[in-house]
Formats: sequence, structure tokens, C-alpha cells
Amino acid sequence: MANSHSQNHHIPTSVIKTSREELDISELQIHHQENKNTQPVPVDKLPKDLHGYAFIVGALFQAENRPQEDGTLLYTGDGMIYRLGFEDGKATLKTRIAKTPCYYADLPTQLYLAEKAIEPKAQFAKDNRIFSYFSGFRDGGQSRYSIILGARNQLNTAFLRTRDHLLVTIDAGRPYVVDPNTLELIEPTGSTNEWKGIFPVMAKVLRNNIFDIYINSAHPVADVRHLDDKLDEFFTTNYSTGYNGKFRKPVNFVLDRLSVLLKLLFTNRVSDREDFGRFTYLVCYQFGNEEAGIKPKMKSWRMVLPDNKPVLVEQSLHQLAITEKYLILSDITFRMEFSQIFSPFFLGFLRLGNFGQNKFYSFGAWLYSVFIRQSKPLPFGNLYIVKREDLDKNTEAAQVTAQKVTIPIEISHFAADYANPDNKITIHIGHSNGWDVTEGITRYDESVPGRPLRKDLEGMMSGTTDLGSLGRYVIDGETGEIKSSKLIHDTESTWSLSVYTHRDLCRDSNETSSQTVKNIYWMSWGFTWELIPQRIYEAYKADGHRVVAIEDLPDHKPATLLRLDTETMEIVDRFHFPDRHFACSPQFIPSSEPCPEGKDESTQGYIVCIVLTDEPTGLDEARDEFWIFHADDFNNKPIYRLSAPATEEPLNLALTLHSTWLRDLHQGRQHSEDERRQKREASIKLDYDHLLEEKCQTIDNLFHKIVYPHFINQTLENQFEEILKSKTEL
Repeated sequence: MANSHSQNHHIPTSVIKTSREELDISELQIHHQENKNTQPVPVDKLPKDLHGYAFIVGALFQAENRPQEDGTLLYTGDGMIYRLGFEDGKATLKTRIAKTPCYYADLPTQLYLAEKAIEPKAQFAKDNRIFSYFSGFRDGGQSRYSIILGARNQLNTAFLRTRDHLLVTIDAGRPYVVDPNTLELIEPTGSTNEWKGIFPVMAKVLRNNIFDIYINSAHPVADVRHLDDKLDEFFTTNYSTGYNGKFRKPVNFVLDRLSVLLKLLFTNRVSDREDFGRFTYLVCYQFGNEEAGIKPKMKSWRMVLPDNKPVLVEQSLHQLAITEKYLILSDITFRMEFSQIFSPFFLGFLRLGNFGQNKFYSFGAWLYSVFIRQSKPLPFGNLYIVKREDLDKNTEAAQVTAQKVTIPIEISHFAADYANPDNKITIHIGHSNGWDVTEGITRYDESVPGRPLRKDLEGMMSGTTDLGSLGRYVIDGETGEIKSSKLIHDTESTWSLSVYTHRDLCRDSNETSSQTVKNIYWMSWGFTWELIPQRIYEAYKADGHRVVAIEDLPDHKPATLLRLDTETMEIVDRFHFPDRHFACSPQFIPSSEPCPEGKDESTQGYIVCIVLTDEPTGLDEARDEFWIFHADDFNNKPIYRLSAPATEEPLNLALTLHSTWLRDLHQGRQHSEDERRQKREASIKLDYDHLLEEKCQTIDNLFHKIVYPHFINQTLENQFEEILKSKTEL
């Protein structure tokens, strides 16, 4: 293993360090950096036109005071919501863990609790050792799962702003409404009776999943311009790829035949082939109106192609986009592989006091070599286009037709213009060539000969093996034909394109009229051999569609914030972050001042992002910051750097993903503390009372004595852990 203190390292160890502490910081420390080439100095005030609240979310990776779980990926963990506020030239920070009901079932059943030990610390686990061993949640690839209780909904990926609500989301779980002020979860969107699990037959026949896996899109969409006097709503999906591993066709052939048999055996439970997965539904969730006595409503359409064959997702419907006339769904490179989940999950069962980690290294290495073989993403991306008028004109229809469009390069994320002149759709895509973000560094990986693989970064996602690119595509929304396309790549800036931001369009806010994305800001995570295991290198080195030949890959390229002019398709501004700085989650914040005549509105504002870095005198302590750039000039205008107050511990933030921005915290109808509690109580009883009817007394006690009351209270983690360790009545 490479020396973790080596000054030759490019990736800070802070990327795999996270603090679970839930913070309320009334004033962050501000440093002002005159331009890219100057040193930061302390100042008292931020620019007066910097306002509102940036919300950023990320997964809490392994905490320092808990054992490292074998096979945990960096984006597997409880969602931590960071709210960065700008008020009167000051910056505030509030953080809260997104605490779903399954969160409150996870901690009591763990074999450890807040200490480096295997011996149970939670009183419930002590009193129910065998039950807790088998029901405890364990990490496996992108999931955290219990063979008795089901899957975790960790809400760690993205946000959605609707007209009146703020939601936090993930691919493998129902979105939840979050209170912008307290950051408490309020309620899920749709009940367990309204969503279809990834394998419905499991819940119907075995009845062992209280927390089922509901796959949807981590990026649902809303259109405030389309609502007028209608109830608030948003669109998402509910789908299942079914079994998508090796020997997919013969396995699914057998499952289809098995479904016929099970229909005969379980006539009241098993209904059709969809019980084994392989279904795709477009979903519209409409919020209710309490004053008018209108309850929320969830409408689903089965998606079919023009020949009436079902739409079957091959990888992941990770993202949706909405335009004036169309909904666009993207099947992109974010595949959940069952073998990738199985191996680390199985090894988790060996984590007993007399089974040391080193004793099972050889067995673990063998298991990984068999089951964690690189399954490359498809070398293209599929888009599905649905006409909004088809949804509006017949709300009672059970299915909707989608036009399929194939983009001949892998898709990372994309944005869409709102306007559809002549029924044309313009989309802006970040292409991730030679990169599978579902792969991470394991303790069993070997380095490419002569290259510095960082095994001390176990769990970090593997790096790219090729240069990415940025594309603009114009598509005929009626036929699906690609009318034009333009692609650019830049050897200094387009490696590992991750997420983007841009100024709000008219669909996002009633306070703007723009219908096109003129400037888009992308975060590139750069290139480094420190994140490329040999198995990844071998899988991609001979790809026929490589942009850069494998022998021409550079030694290193830094993380970069770039601005793309979508009209000229030129990178017009870029900022290369210093070495050992890893930047993520850019968010555009518009200036509160009117746009001067002649100035481009799409660049009038600021870009805020999280920058992960280490203590300069040593790499063992995180010293993370928030950086703020002027959106129209990254290098020659001041940069503001926000850090923890000198009297407190340095910030130790998660490697975050997506973000959003609110002008104020009083969006939509406000709920009192009692109203929020009532909503949580009603939702948890609706979701789980009927699923607990046939469960054993231990499960009943877990839910009614621990999960229900603490979810309703949204008990903070440090308080919850102390309660769990006490011998008093829970």
C-alpha cells in the first residue's frame, strides 16, 4: 500500500472521511482570495447580493468510530443534508441526517454502535442477539440490506423543488418531503401500497420484506409554469430491470415460466410476469390540499414503445427532464449488479468476534475474483420521449407510448431546454467514456504495474480510463430522430464529468422567464491513476471507441470547474483546483441585484461548491470548505472560502452529489411541529401497520417501541444512540 502521507498523492484522504455530527453553525469563517493566484485572507462579509440557501446532499461513508464494512461504496450511506445559508453577508450551516423509518430500525440491530467493537452496544441487540445478527443491515455495493427487514432507503442523492415542496431523493427508495427550515423528513410521496417493489413476488410469497426496494428516478421533475391553479405535482418513475446479470436471457426465461406456476399456487398473491420485475411505469404524484380536504394522488402509466412492446430498462432511469411539450427519461450508466451486492453482503455475515478480518482475506479475495468481475456499462445511452399532451388529454389511460432515441455514447447526466420550437428538443449531455461509477476500490484490488493505486482509499469510486466529452443534441420530439449534434472534448477539462448546474429556467421558478440553457457549469473530477485498479484498466484498455489511447493517458489532471457556452459549444471559463483538493456539487445562485443592461443573465450570480481537502501539515485530518466563485469569471474575480469557526473542529463533509437552491425557507404551506409529527405518524402507520400484522413479537417490539416513536420525533442521532445504549424502557 502506498504511504498515506506521501506528498505525491493527488486525491485527499478526506474524500473517504465523513462526520456524522449534526451541526448548527450560526456563522462560518470567511476567507477572501482576490483571484486564483493570491493567498486567502480572513474577512467579515460576503458580497451583499449573495443570498438564499444552498441545499447539498451526500452519503455518509464509514464513520471513524465504526468498523469498516467490507465492500462499502462511497455513495452507500445515510444521506446527510447540508444547508448553507447566506444572510446579511454571513454564512450559516445546518446539517441533518435524512432519518427514514428504516434508519431507526438499522441502529438498534447493528452488531456495533458508535464504538470500534463487534460486541453489541445497543440494548435491543444485546437482548436479541441472534435476531439482530440475522436482521442487521449490511452493505453490499450500492445497497444496504437486511435479509429479514428489507432494504434501506438512505435518501443521499438529490433534491427536487416543486412549487410548494422540497423533496430529497435516491434511486432505490421513495422520495420524501423535507422541511426546509428544520431539515426534518415530513412524509414519503406515495404509500407502500402504491409502489411496486423491485421483485414484487418476494413480498407477496415470502412476505419477509417490510422495507421493500422501490426503484425510481433520483432526478424526478416538476414544472411550475404548467401548474397555473392546479395542485402541486411532480413526475418520476417506478421500474425494475428484473434480473440483469450474467445469463440474463435464460434466467428470465426460467422466471417467466416460474411465474405461471406461482400464479397457480398463489392465486391471490401472484398476478403476472411483472411480479419478477421487468416493468417500467411513469408516475405523476399530485400533492393534496388539506384545507380543501383533497388527498394526495399517485397516477401511473405503463410505458410502451410505438409497437406496443413494453419499455424495459437495461441500466438505470437515473434522470428525467421536462420541457414545454415532452418528458425525457434517460437509461444511463448506473447499473445495479446483483453479483456486486452479493459478495460484500455475504462477507458481512462473517463479521463476528472470532472472525478476524485478516483471517478471511484470502477467502474474500477469491470471492471477489469470482463475483466482482467488471461488467461494463453499455457503450451508448437510451432516451425515452413521452408527449405531455398524451398524459393530459386522457388521465384515465393505463399506458403511455414512448419514443426511443439512442445516443451513441455513454450518458452521465444531461440538461434540457424548456422551449420546443417546431417540436425540437435540445439537450446538453455530459458523456462519461470508459468510466463505471458503480465500481469502487476494494481491499483486494491490485494496481496497474508501475502505477500508484491508492488502496487506502477503499470504497472510493474508481476513476475514469478515458477522456469525457460534452454534447449538444437536437432531437425531433415527434419522431425521435436526432436532427443535429455537436460534441467537444478538452484534454485539460473534460475528465470524469460528474454533475452540472445552471441558472433556473421558467419551469423551475416563477421568478425567471428564460427557456434555454445558455451557459452550463460542469464539475470534472479529473484523472488519476490512484483510482484505477488493474481489473478496471484491463476491462477498458482495448475499447474500440476510445477518445484517448490507453498508452497516451496522462499522469494526472486536476478537478476542474468549467463553464460551457451551449450556443458556441466552447469552454469559455475554467478553474483547476489545487492538488489534493477534490471539488463536488456545484450550485448556481443568482444575484439578488437586477441584471444590468447588456449583461448575460445566465452568468449573473455565483457558483458554490464543496471542496474536500486535508490538513496541510498532515493528511490524517479533514479540513473541508465551501468555495464560492463569481459565475462569470472563475480566475480573475474574488473567491470566497468558508470553513468552520476557529473555535470548532474543522468541517468533515461527505463527498456530496447533487444540490438545489431556495430563495427563502418559507416555500409553500408551512407546517407547525405538531402538524409535522401528525403527518409522520399517519404515514408510518399507513405504510407499515398492515405489514406487521403477521410478524413475530420481536419485530413488533422493534417497530412500535423504537422505530415508530423515534421517526415521529425525528430524534437526533447522538440522542438516539444514547437511548439505545441505556437499559431503560425504549
